[in-house]
Amino acid sequence: MLRVDLGAGDVGVDESFDRYARIVRRALDVPVALVSLVERDRQVFVGAVGLEPELQEARQTPLTHSFCQWVVHDQAPVVTSDARLDERLRDNLAIPDLGVVAYAGHPLRDHTGRIIGSLCAIDTEPREWDEASLQVLGDLAAACSTEIAQRSMRTLATRTAQEAESLSRRSAVLLALSQSLSTARSLVEVAIAVEQVAVEHLGCLRAGLWLTDDGSPSRAADLPLRDFEVGRLNYIPQISDSWHSAQLNRVLRADDSNPLGEALLSNRPVWFRDRAEQNEVYGHLDLRAQVGEARAFLPLGYAGQSLGAMAMIWDHPKELTGDELATITALASYTSQALSRALLLQEQSDALVVLQSALLPRLPDTGELEMAARYRPAAARGQVGGDWYDAVVMPSGATSLMIGDVVGHDIGAAATMGQMRTTLRALAWAVDDPPSRQVLRLEEAMLDLGVEGMATLVYGRIEEPGIDGSRVLRWTNAGHPPPLLVHPDGSARYLEDRAGDLMLGVLPDAHRTDNRTDVPRGSLLLLYTDGLVERRGEDLDQGLTRLRVSATAHAALPSEAFLDQVLHDLHDGELADDVAVLAVRFG
Repeated sequence: MLRVDLGAGDVGVDESFDRYARIVRRALDVPVALVSLVERDRQVFVGAVGLEPELQEARQTPLTHSFCQWVVHDQAPVVTSDARLDERLRDNLAIPDLGVVAYAGHPLRDHTGRIIGSLCAIDTEPREWDEASLQVLGDLAAACSTEIAQRSMRTLATRTAQEAESLSRRSAVLLALSQSLSTARSLVEVAIAVEQVAVEHLGCLRAGLWLTDDGSPSRAADLPLRDFEVGRLNYIPQISDSWHSAQLNRVLRADDSNPLGEALLSNRPVWFRDRAEQNEVYGHLDLRAQVGEARAFLPLGYAGQSLGAMAMIWDHPKELTGDELATITALASYTSQALSRALLLQEQSDALVVLQSALLPRLPDTGELEMAARYRPAAARGQVGGDWYDAVVMPSGATSLMIGDVVGHDIGAAATMGQMRTTLRALAWAVDDPPSRQVLRLEEAMLDLGVEGMATLVYGRIEEPGIDGSRVLRWTNAGHPPPLLVHPDGSARYLEDRAGDLMLGVLPDAHRTDNRTDVPRGSLLLLYTDGLVERRGEDLDQGLTRLRVSATAHAALPSEAFLDQVLHDLHDGELADDVAVLAVRFG
């Protein structure tokens, strides 16, 4: 096995370092990732994934093919989106011989703190590295440095077997946390990852996160109850009865009246051997629901900003050794970086949701048509999509209905949705033509205006009532789920499109078909996007059947209440996709 002499000990090529490389490649979505250690005349890849077979076997190159040497030279990360344009790197032979173009390398340190190499991500195409990806790379480099330090220190005669075991345990904890946090994007995911590692690797009974808000910390996430907690409070984490009353208000004061507040205020860890030791200090708090014995509270902060605090509880008394304190302090540091990323992603996602919601219209008041609509964003952060609805009363008195779904789940889809909805709204008001002709005009406008994107759409036109109060509904369907019509007698049917027209954006001059049906007074029409009926791994017919049953059961309700009940029946929880619904009751 190839070994690298680092002076204080040997670091060998093995599966452990390859695993760090695999995590980097998966987390940053790059073709090549390396754990590279730099010597006087060569670099050695003690961990590698994605190299050509010959180089994967050799595991080394001369420094003429090394970008990592500059990480050691600079004593800092080296990041370039295109090395061919970098004055210092453009002549490096790694570009023509190994295909290295984009590079991001974060320092690796040995047990003395000396920078000896880098954990790097490599792309063969130009690439802009985002801040979240670089933070993940930094977190993994810190865990990998701990592994390197562990291996070096094993060879030191002065290191006792107990210290080596502690170092190994710390490395396992930090590696496990790094793996979990590398893919955590939301506050809930961060909280779940931290508690799982604390329970499985540190023997904790519980662990929880609190975030500061206007100077007071509140819990970061509601996690699922475990079996032994069923029947207690209906949310967690439960760390101590010291916070029982405050938890019911979901807020803790950031002062020395409670242990979490003390950790925040002093910006240092606070820990107690058992509950009795804690209660001597905080005996004035409500202690009736107290659980566990030993407990530790650690502040969470990143880039000079206080984010909150972490609490950990064990089910038995214990003294925290210096090594254990160092481990949980490092855990708090990793957690702080992950929380910072999650908060940033949440702010970005919230801004996108606000933007998309602002693009949704106000429904007209027609007097005889009772209309209601709902828009629900997907639960996944950043998954803002192109779902939309609209209704326009035309000068003739007829009413146009529209519901659509632009392909994609990002700001681009939301922008395309806004352009498409505005254009179609203007066409509907200006020209009172059949639905098929209006959709053709929309496609022509999209082509002429350079609006790129594909979308499904149902466009309907409700004509003025006849003598008996019934109305005619004409519609065209561009690849969208069929509208559902519930008759006054409670029967329901889907309005199928005879021709099965193509979705928008496929063929600009695609044939569009008009459909027609009579709608008696008292009927209810429901337009919706596919997120309402589709579920992963399930046939679409099952979702359509579920919707028909729910709509029939609640058809007698007013339109607003009807939509709320249907959404509750079909998605009583987190949505995997955006959902838009539009209900029209014919009076």
